[in-house]
Amino acid sequence: MKSATSLFRDLFPFSQPMAERKAAAVRELLDTVSGLSPYDVATELTSQVIPGIVDQQNLHMRFKLLEDARQEAEKALPVLERHIDSSVLPLPLPATTSALTADNLLKALTTSYFDIAKRITEGSQHKGLTHLLQRTIHRAMLLISRRQNLAYRSYARPSATSWLMLHELYQMARQLRARVPDTEISPIEHRYLSALLFAYLEPSKLPRAELAAAIFYTQQLSVHARITEITPEINARKSAAPMFLVRPDEGSPGTPLLRLALGAPIFDGYIVDCSGVLDTLNKSVERAADHPGEPGLEIPPALRQTLQLAIGSQSMRRFGRKRFKPHADLVGGITQVIPFIEGDAPSRRAVDLTKHKGHHSFSPSEWSLIDQSPDGFLVRFIQGDKWQVGVGNIVALQPRESSRVHICLVRRISSTNQGRLELGLQALSPQVSIVPLPGHGENRRGIYLHSLPAFGNRPGIIAHPGHLASGHKIRLTNSGSDHLLQVGRRLEASEGLEFFALVPL
Repeated sequence: MKSATSLFRDLFPFSQPMAERKAAAVRELLDTVSGLSPYDVATELTSQVIPGIVDQQNLHMRFKLLEDARQEAEKALPVLERHIDSSVLPLPLPATTSALTADNLLKALTTSYFDIAKRITEGSQHKGLTHLLQRTIHRAMLLISRRQNLAYRSYARPSATSWLMLHELYQMARQLRARVPDTEISPIEHRYLSALLFAYLEPSKLPRAELAAAIFYTQQLSVHARITEITPEINARKSAAPMFLVRPDEGSPGTPLLRLALGAPIFDGYIVDCSGVLDTLNKSVERAADHPGEPGLEIPPALRQTLQLAIGSQSMRRFGRKRFKPHADLVGGITQVIPFIEGDAPSRRAVDLTKHKGHHSFSPSEWSLIDQSPDGFLVRFIQGDKWQVGVGNIVALQPRESSRVHICLVRRISSTNQGRLELGLQALSPQVSIVPLPGHGENRRGIYLHSLPAFGNRPGIIAHPGHLASGHKIRLTNSGSDHLLQVGRRLEASEGLEFFALVPL
Protein backbone atom coordinates (compact mmCIF):
# COMPACT_ATOMS: atom_id res chain seq x y z
CA MET A 1 0.00 0.00 0.00
CA LYS A 2 1.39 3.41 -0.96
CA SER A 3 2.30 5.87 1.75
CA ALA A 4 0.59 9.25 1.99
CA THR A 5 3.74 10.91 0.67
CA SER A 6 3.83 8.62 -2.39
CA LEU A 7 0.19 9.29 -3.16
CA PHE A 8 0.80 13.01 -2.81
CA ARG A 9 3.69 12.83 -5.27
CA ASP A 10 1.56 10.94 -7.76
CA LEU A 11 -1.05 13.68 -7.72
CA PHE A 12 1.20 16.72 -7.90
CA PRO A 13 3.96 17.59 -10.42
CA PHE A 14 7.04 17.17 -8.24
CA SER A 15 10.32 16.21 -9.88
CA GLN A 16 10.30 12.47 -10.54
CA PRO A 17 13.18 11.12 -12.63
CA MET A 18 11.24 8.03 -13.75
CA ALA A 19 8.19 10.10 -14.66
CA GLU A 20 10.38 12.53 -16.60
CA ARG A 21 11.98 9.68 -18.52
CA LYS A 22 8.55 8.28 -19.45
CA ALA A 23 7.39 11.73 -20.53
CA ALA A 24 10.51 12.18 -22.66
CA ALA A 25 9.88 8.82 -24.33
CA VAL A 26 6.32 9.86 -25.17
CA ARG A 27 7.53 13.17 -26.64
CA GLU A 28 10.01 11.27 -28.82
CA LEU A 29 7.15 9.14 -30.12
CA LEU A 30 5.13 12.28 -30.83
CA ASP A 31 8.06 13.68 -32.82
CA THR A 32 8.19 10.52 -34.98
CA VAL A 33 4.42 10.71 -35.63
CA SER A 34 4.62 14.18 -37.14
CA GLY A 35 4.79 13.99 -40.93
CA LEU A 36 3.08 10.61 -41.34
CA SER A 37 -0.13 10.10 -43.33
CA PRO A 38 -3.40 10.78 -41.47
CA TYR A 39 -4.11 7.05 -41.22
CA ASP A 40 -0.64 6.29 -39.85
CA VAL A 41 -0.80 9.24 -37.43
CA ALA A 42 -4.09 7.95 -36.00
CA THR A 43 -2.81 4.37 -35.81
CA GLU A 44 0.46 5.31 -34.07
CA LEU A 45 -1.29 7.58 -31.58
CA THR A 46 -3.78 4.85 -30.70
CA SER A 47 -1.37 1.92 -30.48
CA GLN A 48 1.88 3.54 -29.22
CA VAL A 49 1.61 7.08 -27.93
CA ILE A 50 -1.57 7.06 -25.84
CA PRO A 51 -0.74 3.75 -24.05
CA GLY A 52 2.58 5.34 -23.08
CA ILE A 53 0.77 8.39 -21.70
CA VAL A 54 -1.60 6.27 -19.59
CA ASP A 55 1.41 4.83 -17.73
CA GLN A 56 2.27 8.33 -16.50
CA GLN A 57 1.33 8.50 -12.80
CA ASN A 58 1.56 12.26 -12.43
CA LEU A 59 -1.89 13.52 -13.41
CA HIS A 60 -0.77 17.01 -14.42
CA MET A 61 1.92 15.52 -16.65
CA ARG A 62 -0.53 12.98 -18.07
CA PHE A 63 -3.02 15.72 -18.95
CA LYS A 64 -0.30 17.80 -20.64
CA LEU A 65 0.90 14.83 -22.72
CA LEU A 66 -2.68 14.02 -23.69
CA GLU A 67 -3.12 17.61 -24.88
CA ASP A 68 0.01 17.21 -27.04
CA ALA A 69 -1.34 13.94 -28.47
CA ARG A 70 -4.72 15.54 -29.11
CA GLN A 71 -3.06 18.34 -31.10
CA GLU A 72 -1.38 15.72 -33.29
CA ALA A 73 -4.74 13.95 -33.65
CA GLU A 74 -6.28 17.18 -34.95
CA LYS A 75 -4.00 16.91 -37.99
CA ALA A 76 -5.42 13.48 -38.89
CA LEU A 77 -9.05 13.41 -37.75
CA PRO A 78 -10.47 16.04 -40.16
CA VAL A 79 -9.05 14.14 -43.14
CA LEU A 80 -10.58 10.85 -41.99
CA GLU A 81 -13.91 12.56 -41.27
CA ARG A 82 -14.03 14.14 -44.74
CA HIS A 83 -13.37 10.73 -46.27
CA ILE A 84 -16.45 9.38 -44.49
CA ASP A 85 -18.58 12.40 -45.45
CA SER A 86 -17.81 11.99 -49.15
CA SER A 87 -18.34 8.21 -49.28
CA VAL A 88 -21.46 6.38 -50.45
CA LEU A 89 -23.53 4.14 -48.19
CA PRO A 90 -23.03 1.42 -47.11
CA LEU A 91 -19.46 2.62 -46.53
CA PRO A 92 -16.96 0.91 -48.85
CA LEU A 93 -13.95 -0.79 -47.26
CA PRO A 94 -11.54 2.24 -47.42
CA ALA A 95 -14.14 4.53 -45.79
CA THR A 96 -14.98 1.86 -43.19
CA THR A 97 -11.28 1.64 -42.37
CA SER A 98 -11.12 5.42 -41.95
CA ALA A 99 -14.19 5.36 -39.70
CA LEU A 100 -12.80 2.60 -37.47
CA THR A 101 -9.39 4.26 -37.28
CA ALA A 102 -10.88 7.62 -36.29
CA ASP A 103 -13.25 5.99 -33.81
CA ASN A 104 -10.43 4.03 -32.14
CA LEU A 105 -8.36 7.20 -31.77
CA LEU A 106 -11.24 9.19 -30.31
CA LYS A 107 -12.11 6.32 -27.98
CA ALA A 108 -8.51 6.05 -26.73
CA LEU A 109 -8.28 9.79 -26.07
CA THR A 110 -11.69 9.90 -24.38
CA THR A 111 -10.90 6.96 -22.10
CA SER A 112 -7.58 8.53 -21.09
CA TYR A 113 -9.17 11.85 -20.11
CA PHE A 114 -12.00 9.97 -18.38
CA ASP A 115 -9.50 7.98 -16.30
CA ILE A 116 -7.89 11.20 -15.05
CA ALA A 117 -11.29 12.59 -14.03
CA LYS A 118 -12.22 9.32 -12.35
CA ARG A 119 -9.00 9.18 -10.38
CA ILE A 120 -9.34 12.77 -9.18
CA THR A 121 -13.00 12.26 -8.19
CA GLU A 122 -12.26 9.08 -6.25
CA GLY A 123 -9.11 10.47 -4.62
CA SER A 124 -8.73 12.51 -1.45
CA GLN A 125 -6.98 15.51 -3.03
CA HIS A 126 -9.82 16.67 -5.29
CA LYS A 127 -9.97 20.14 -3.74
CA GLY A 128 -6.47 20.92 -4.92
CA LEU A 129 -7.23 19.58 -8.41
CA THR A 130 -10.54 21.33 -9.10
CA HIS A 131 -9.29 23.23 -12.16
CA LEU A 132 -7.69 20.11 -13.65
CA LEU A 133 -10.89 18.13 -13.08
CA GLN A 134 -13.00 20.79 -14.81
CA ARG A 135 -10.71 20.88 -17.84
CA THR A 136 -10.51 17.08 -18.03
CA ILE A 137 -14.29 16.58 -17.87
CA HIS A 138 -14.91 19.23 -20.52
CA ARG A 139 -12.24 17.77 -22.83
CA ALA A 140 -13.61 14.24 -22.44
CA MET A 141 -17.14 15.44 -23.24
CA LEU A 142 -15.93 17.22 -26.38
CA LEU A 143 -14.26 14.03 -27.58
CA ILE A 144 -17.32 11.88 -26.82
CA SER A 145 -19.51 14.29 -28.80
CA ARG A 146 -17.08 14.13 -31.68
CA ARG A 147 -17.07 10.35 -31.57
CA GLN A 148 -20.87 10.27 -31.58
CA ASN A 149 -20.97 12.73 -34.49
CA LEU A 150 -18.61 10.39 -36.36
CA ALA A 151 -21.23 7.65 -35.99
CA TYR A 152 -23.99 10.00 -37.15
CA ARG A 153 -21.98 10.75 -40.31
CA SER A 154 -22.53 7.18 -41.49
CA TYR A 155 -26.06 6.98 -39.99
CA ALA A 156 -24.84 4.62 -37.27
CA ARG A 157 -26.11 4.77 -33.70
CA PRO A 158 -23.63 5.96 -31.05
CA SER A 159 -22.60 3.22 -28.66
CA ALA A 160 -24.32 2.79 -25.31
CA THR A 161 -20.88 3.02 -23.67
CA SER A 162 -20.39 6.55 -24.97
CA TRP A 163 -23.68 7.66 -23.38
CA LEU A 164 -22.85 5.94 -20.08
CA MET A 165 -19.48 7.70 -20.00
CA LEU A 166 -21.05 11.06 -20.88
CA HIS A 167 -23.64 10.71 -18.09
CA GLU A 168 -20.93 9.72 -15.58
CA LEU A 169 -18.80 12.73 -16.50
CA TYR A 170 -21.77 15.01 -15.88
CA GLN A 171 -22.33 13.30 -12.51
CA MET A 172 -18.69 14.03 -11.63
CA ALA A 173 -19.26 17.72 -12.41
CA ARG A 174 -22.37 17.80 -10.23
CA GLN A 175 -20.47 16.15 -7.39
CA LEU A 176 -17.69 18.71 -7.77
CA ARG A 177 -20.17 21.58 -7.49
CA ALA A 178 -21.72 19.95 -4.41
CA ARG A 179 -18.30 19.71 -2.75
CA VAL A 180 -17.13 23.17 -3.86
CA PRO A 181 -20.30 25.27 -4.28
CA ASP A 182 -18.62 28.19 -6.03
CA THR A 183 -17.30 25.95 -8.82
CA GLU A 184 -18.48 27.03 -12.28
CA ILE A 185 -19.65 24.04 -14.34
CA SER A 186 -21.82 25.91 -16.90
CA PRO A 187 -19.50 25.11 -19.87
CA ILE A 188 -19.62 21.41 -18.92
CA GLU A 189 -23.40 21.49 -18.59
CA HIS A 190 -23.80 23.24 -21.96
CA ARG A 191 -21.55 20.67 -23.63
CA TYR A 192 -23.58 17.86 -22.07
CA LEU A 193 -26.90 19.42 -23.12
CA SER A 194 -25.59 19.99 -26.65
CA ALA A 195 -24.99 16.26 -27.08
CA LEU A 196 -28.42 15.39 -25.67
CA LEU A 197 -30.25 18.02 -27.72
CA PHE A 198 -28.61 16.84 -30.94
CA ALA A 199 -29.63 13.26 -30.17
CA TYR A 200 -33.23 14.38 -29.57
CA LEU A 201 -33.17 15.85 -33.08
CA GLU A 202 -32.76 12.26 -34.39
CA PRO A 203 -29.82 12.81 -36.77
CA SER A 204 -30.74 9.69 -38.75
CA LYS A 205 -33.60 11.76 -40.22
CA LEU A 206 -31.30 14.53 -41.50
CA PRO A 207 -29.43 14.74 -44.82
CA ARG A 208 -25.70 14.27 -44.31
CA ALA A 209 -25.06 17.74 -45.75
CA GLU A 210 -27.14 19.29 -42.94
CA LEU A 211 -25.46 17.53 -40.01
CA ALA A 212 -22.77 20.20 -39.49
CA ALA A 213 -25.38 23.00 -39.38
CA ALA A 214 -27.59 20.97 -37.04
CA ILE A 215 -24.65 20.41 -34.67
CA PHE A 216 -23.85 24.14 -34.69
CA TYR A 217 -27.40 25.28 -33.96
CA THR A 218 -28.05 22.71 -31.24
CA GLN A 219 -24.90 23.97 -29.53
CA GLN A 220 -26.30 27.51 -29.69
CA LEU A 221 -29.70 26.40 -28.42
CA SER A 222 -28.35 24.28 -25.55
CA VAL A 223 -28.00 27.38 -23.35
CA HIS A 224 -31.81 27.56 -23.26
CA ALA A 225 -32.25 23.99 -21.97
CA ARG A 226 -32.00 23.17 -18.28
CA ILE A 227 -31.65 20.12 -16.09
CA THR A 228 -34.07 19.73 -13.18
CA GLU A 229 -34.69 17.17 -10.50
CA ILE A 230 -37.74 14.92 -10.49
CA THR A 231 -40.45 16.58 -8.43
CA PRO A 232 -44.04 15.70 -7.49
CA GLU A 233 -45.15 18.23 -10.13
CA ILE A 234 -43.36 16.19 -12.80
CA ASN A 235 -45.19 13.05 -11.70
CA ALA A 236 -48.49 14.95 -11.72
CA ARG A 237 -47.82 16.27 -15.21
CA LYS A 238 -50.62 16.77 -17.71
CA SER A 239 -48.38 17.92 -20.54
CA ALA A 240 -44.74 16.94 -20.95
CA ALA A 241 -44.01 17.62 -24.62
CA PRO A 242 -40.67 19.45 -24.32
CA MET A 243 -39.24 17.28 -21.49
CA PHE A 244 -36.98 14.23 -21.53
CA LEU A 245 -36.17 11.74 -18.78
CA VAL A 246 -32.49 10.85 -18.45
CA ARG A 247 -31.41 7.86 -16.39
CA PRO A 248 -27.59 7.92 -16.06
CA ASP A 249 -27.34 4.14 -15.78
CA GLU A 250 -28.97 3.67 -19.20
CA GLY A 251 -26.85 3.86 -22.33
CA SER A 252 -29.10 6.33 -24.13
CA PRO A 253 -29.65 10.11 -24.34
CA GLY A 254 -33.01 9.84 -22.60
CA THR A 255 -36.70 9.21 -23.24
CA PRO A 256 -39.38 11.82 -24.09
CA LEU A 257 -41.85 12.07 -21.22
CA LEU A 258 -44.55 12.16 -23.88
CA ARG A 259 -43.82 8.51 -24.65
CA LEU A 260 -44.26 7.40 -21.05
CA ALA A 261 -47.68 6.37 -19.82
CA LEU A 262 -49.48 9.34 -18.32
CA GLY A 263 -49.57 8.97 -14.56
CA ALA A 264 -46.75 6.42 -14.44
CA PRO A 265 -44.52 7.47 -11.51
CA ILE A 266 -40.86 8.36 -12.11
CA PHE A 267 -38.46 7.67 -9.27
CA ASP A 268 -34.92 7.95 -10.59
CA GLY A 269 -32.95 10.09 -13.04
CA TYR A 270 -33.45 13.75 -13.88
CA ILE A 271 -35.36 15.86 -16.37
CA VAL A 272 -33.98 17.76 -19.36
CA ASP A 273 -36.45 20.60 -19.83
CA CYS A 274 -36.35 21.95 -23.41
CA SER A 275 -39.18 24.47 -22.94
CA GLY A 276 -36.71 27.34 -23.31
CA VAL A 277 -35.36 25.86 -26.53
CA LEU A 278 -38.86 25.58 -27.97
CA ASP A 279 -39.69 29.16 -26.91
CA THR A 280 -36.53 30.42 -28.60
CA LEU A 281 -37.39 28.60 -31.82
CA ASN A 282 -40.94 29.95 -31.80
CA LYS A 283 -39.74 33.50 -31.12
CA SER A 284 -37.24 33.26 -33.98
CA VAL A 285 -40.15 32.47 -36.31
CA GLU A 286 -42.10 35.51 -35.06
CA ARG A 287 -39.02 37.75 -35.27
CA ALA A 288 -38.31 36.67 -38.84
CA ALA A 289 -41.91 37.48 -39.81
CA ASP A 290 -42.32 40.79 -37.93
CA HIS A 291 -38.75 42.16 -38.08
CA PRO A 292 -36.97 40.68 -41.11
CA GLY A 293 -33.95 42.96 -40.70
CA GLU A 294 -33.42 42.31 -37.01
CA PRO A 295 -30.51 39.98 -36.16
CA GLY A 296 -31.42 36.80 -34.36
CA LEU A 297 -30.94 33.05 -34.54
CA GLU A 298 -30.67 32.68 -38.32
CA ILE A 299 -31.51 29.00 -38.34
CA PRO A 300 -32.68 27.59 -41.71
CA PRO A 301 -36.49 27.23 -41.77
CA ALA A 302 -36.44 23.48 -42.56
CA LEU A 303 -34.04 22.72 -39.71
CA ARG A 304 -35.99 24.97 -37.36
CA GLN A 305 -39.19 23.09 -38.15
CA THR A 306 -37.44 19.74 -37.62
CA LEU A 307 -36.23 20.93 -34.21
CA GLN A 308 -39.67 22.19 -33.25
CA LEU A 309 -41.25 18.84 -34.14
CA ALA A 310 -38.53 16.79 -32.45
CA ILE A 311 -38.62 18.76 -29.20
CA GLY A 312 -42.22 19.93 -29.07
CA SER A 313 -44.17 17.05 -30.56
CA GLN A 314 -41.98 13.95 -30.43
CA SER A 315 -44.43 12.55 -32.96
CA MET A 316 -45.70 9.08 -32.29
CA ARG A 317 -46.15 6.36 -34.90
CA ARG A 318 -49.63 6.72 -36.37
CA PHE A 319 -50.05 3.15 -37.59
CA GLY A 320 -49.15 -0.28 -36.37
CA ARG A 321 -46.45 -2.11 -38.30
CA LYS A 322 -46.91 -5.28 -40.32
CA ARG A 323 -43.80 -7.45 -40.20
CA PHE A 324 -42.83 -9.39 -43.29
CA LYS A 325 -39.66 -9.73 -45.30
CA PRO A 326 -40.21 -9.95 -49.05
CA HIS A 327 -37.61 -8.46 -51.36
CA ALA A 328 -38.01 -5.32 -53.47
CA ASP A 329 -36.17 -3.41 -56.19
CA LEU A 330 -35.32 0.20 -55.43
CA VAL A 331 -33.87 3.09 -57.42
CA GLY A 332 -32.98 6.47 -55.96
CA GLY A 333 -32.96 10.04 -57.25
CA ILE A 334 -35.34 11.69 -59.70
CA THR A 335 -32.99 11.00 -62.63
CA GLN A 336 -33.42 7.23 -62.13
CA VAL A 337 -36.96 7.21 -60.76
CA ILE A 338 -38.49 8.77 -63.90
CA PRO A 339 -37.19 6.12 -66.36
CA PHE A 340 -37.96 3.39 -63.81
CA ILE A 341 -41.64 4.45 -63.79
CA GLU A 342 -42.07 5.11 -67.50
CA GLY A 343 -39.73 2.42 -68.82
CA ASP A 344 -40.71 -1.19 -69.35
CA ALA A 345 -43.98 -1.93 -67.61
CA PRO A 346 -43.24 -3.59 -64.26
CA SER A 347 -44.41 -7.15 -64.17
CA ARG A 348 -44.42 -10.11 -61.84
CA ARG A 349 -43.10 -12.34 -64.63
CA ALA A 350 -39.43 -13.12 -64.23
CA VAL A 351 -38.72 -12.54 -67.93
CA ASP A 352 -40.21 -9.05 -67.78
CA LEU A 353 -38.41 -8.29 -64.54
CA THR A 354 -35.11 -9.20 -66.16
CA LYS A 355 -35.93 -6.87 -69.04
CA HIS A 356 -36.94 -4.17 -66.57
CA LYS A 357 -33.62 -4.44 -64.76
CA GLY A 358 -31.74 -4.32 -68.03
CA HIS A 359 -32.89 -0.79 -68.79
CA HIS A 360 -29.74 1.35 -69.04
CA SER A 361 -31.30 4.54 -67.58
CA PHE A 362 -31.46 3.16 -64.06
CA SER A 363 -29.75 0.60 -61.88
CA PRO A 364 -31.97 -0.95 -59.19
CA SER A 365 -30.59 -2.37 -55.98
CA GLU A 366 -32.14 -5.17 -53.94
CA TRP A 367 -33.69 -4.45 -50.52
CA SER A 368 -35.59 -6.43 -47.91
CA LEU A 369 -38.97 -5.07 -46.79
CA ILE A 370 -38.72 -5.20 -42.99
CA ASP A 371 -41.81 -3.24 -41.96
CA GLN A 372 -44.76 -1.61 -43.68
CA SER A 373 -47.48 0.75 -42.50
CA PRO A 374 -50.22 2.56 -44.47
CA ASP A 375 -47.88 5.51 -45.07
CA GLY A 376 -44.41 4.03 -45.32
CA PHE A 377 -41.82 1.27 -45.32
CA LEU A 378 -38.68 0.19 -43.50
CA VAL A 379 -36.26 -1.44 -45.94
CA ARG A 380 -32.81 -3.02 -45.50
CA PHE A 381 -30.07 -3.07 -48.15
CA ILE A 382 -29.15 -6.51 -49.53
CA GLN A 383 -27.08 -5.98 -52.67
CA GLY A 384 -26.57 -3.73 -55.66
CA ASP A 385 -25.04 -0.33 -56.30
CA LYS A 386 -23.86 1.63 -53.30
CA TRP A 387 -26.44 4.02 -51.87
CA GLN A 388 -25.91 7.63 -52.97
CA VAL A 389 -29.24 9.33 -52.19
CA GLY A 390 -29.72 11.05 -48.83
CA VAL A 391 -32.55 12.00 -46.50
CA GLY A 392 -35.22 14.06 -48.26
CA ASN A 393 -34.65 12.53 -51.68
CA ILE A 394 -37.02 10.42 -53.76
CA VAL A 395 -36.97 6.67 -54.42
CA ALA A 396 -39.10 4.21 -56.39
CA LEU A 397 -39.76 0.92 -54.60
CA GLN A 398 -41.25 -2.15 -56.29
CA PRO A 399 -41.83 -5.36 -54.28
CA ARG A 400 -40.73 -8.42 -56.21
CA GLU A 401 -44.16 -10.06 -56.01
CA SER A 402 -46.10 -6.98 -57.11
CA SER A 403 -46.44 -4.87 -60.23
CA ARG A 404 -47.03 -1.71 -58.18
CA VAL A 405 -44.33 0.92 -57.86
CA HIS A 406 -44.33 3.03 -54.68
CA ILE A 407 -42.90 6.55 -54.86
CA CYS A 408 -41.42 7.50 -51.50
CA LEU A 409 -39.29 10.10 -49.77
CA VAL A 410 -36.35 9.00 -47.63
CA ARG A 411 -37.13 10.16 -44.09
CA ARG A 412 -34.50 8.30 -42.08
CA ILE A 413 -31.26 6.42 -42.70
CA SER A 414 -29.75 4.04 -40.18
CA SER A 415 -26.54 2.03 -40.22
CA THR A 416 -26.79 -0.79 -37.67
CA ASN A 417 -23.99 -2.24 -35.55
CA GLN A 418 -23.92 -5.24 -37.88
CA GLY A 419 -23.11 -2.95 -40.83
CA ARG A 420 -26.62 -3.15 -42.29
CA LEU A 421 -28.08 -0.10 -44.00
CA GLU A 422 -31.77 0.64 -43.39
CA LEU A 423 -34.07 3.32 -44.81
CA GLY A 424 -37.29 4.72 -43.41
CA LEU A 425 -39.51 5.67 -46.37
CA GLN A 426 -42.66 7.79 -46.52
CA ALA A 427 -45.07 6.72 -49.28
CA LEU A 428 -46.31 9.80 -51.13
CA SER A 429 -49.19 8.95 -53.45
CA PRO A 430 -51.15 5.83 -54.42
CA GLN A 431 -51.01 6.89 -58.09
CA VAL A 432 -48.23 8.62 -60.02
CA SER A 433 -47.57 9.58 -63.63
CA ILE A 434 -44.66 10.96 -65.61
CA VAL A 435 -45.71 14.23 -67.26
CA PRO A 436 -44.00 16.68 -69.63
CA LEU A 437 -43.13 20.10 -68.23
CA PRO A 438 -42.93 23.41 -70.11
CA GLY A 439 -39.42 24.27 -71.24
CA HIS A 440 -37.51 26.17 -73.90
CA GLY A 441 -36.33 23.47 -76.26
CA GLU A 442 -35.69 21.03 -73.40
CA ASN A 443 -37.34 17.69 -72.80
CA ARG A 444 -38.39 18.31 -69.22
CA ARG A 445 -40.35 15.75 -67.25
CA GLY A 446 -41.78 15.62 -63.76
CA ILE A 447 -43.48 13.12 -61.46
CA TYR A 448 -47.18 13.94 -61.06
CA LEU A 449 -48.59 12.72 -57.73
CA HIS A 450 -52.34 12.43 -58.16
CA SER A 451 -53.19 12.57 -54.46
CA LEU A 452 -51.06 13.30 -51.38
CA PRO A 453 -52.66 11.84 -48.23
CA ALA A 454 -50.08 13.57 -46.00
CA PHE A 455 -50.94 16.97 -47.53
CA GLY A 456 -54.73 17.02 -47.50
CA ASN A 457 -55.10 14.71 -50.53
CA ARG A 458 -54.13 17.51 -52.90
CA PRO A 459 -52.09 16.67 -55.99
CA GLY A 460 -48.39 17.41 -56.16
CA ILE A 461 -45.45 17.33 -58.51
CA ILE A 462 -41.73 16.60 -58.21
CA ALA A 463 -39.27 18.06 -60.70
CA HIS A 464 -35.61 18.89 -61.14
CA PRO A 465 -34.56 22.14 -59.39
CA GLY A 466 -35.44 25.21 -61.43
CA HIS A 467 -37.89 23.46 -63.76
CA LEU A 468 -40.93 24.79 -61.86
CA ALA A 469 -41.73 27.67 -59.54
CA SER A 470 -44.71 28.67 -57.40
CA GLY A 471 -47.29 30.46 -59.56
CA HIS A 472 -46.51 28.60 -62.79
CA LYS A 473 -49.52 27.19 -64.65
CA ILE A 474 -49.20 23.75 -66.23
CA ARG A 475 -51.59 21.64 -68.29
CA LEU A 476 -51.59 17.91 -67.62
CA THR A 477 -53.40 15.11 -69.43
CA ASN A 478 -54.89 12.42 -67.22
CA SER A 479 -57.31 9.64 -68.29
CA GLY A 480 -57.84 11.31 -71.65
CA SER A 481 -58.80 14.73 -70.26
CA ASP A 482 -56.79 17.89 -69.77
CA HIS A 483 -56.35 19.54 -66.38
CA LEU A 484 -55.07 23.07 -65.78
CA LEU A 485 -53.21 23.42 -62.51
CA GLN A 486 -51.17 26.07 -60.77
CA VAL A 487 -47.93 25.29 -58.97
CA GLY A 488 -48.50 26.11 -55.30
CA ARG A 489 -46.08 26.33 -52.41
CA ARG A 490 -42.89 24.34 -52.37
CA LEU A 491 -43.39 21.55 -49.88
CA GLU A 492 -39.81 20.32 -49.76
CA ALA A 493 -36.50 20.52 -51.58
CA SER A 494 -33.36 18.44 -51.44
CA GLU A 495 -30.36 17.72 -53.58
CA GLY A 496 -31.61 17.17 -57.14
CA LEU A 497 -35.36 17.82 -56.71
CA GLU A 498 -38.12 20.22 -55.71
CA PHE A 499 -41.52 19.06 -54.45
CA PHE A 500 -44.54 21.36 -55.00
CA ALA A 501 -48.24 21.25 -54.15
CA LEU A 502 -50.62 21.73 -57.09
CA VAL A 503 -53.80 23.79 -57.08
CA PRO A 504 -56.49 22.76 -59.64
CA LEU A 505 -57.84 25.71 -61.69
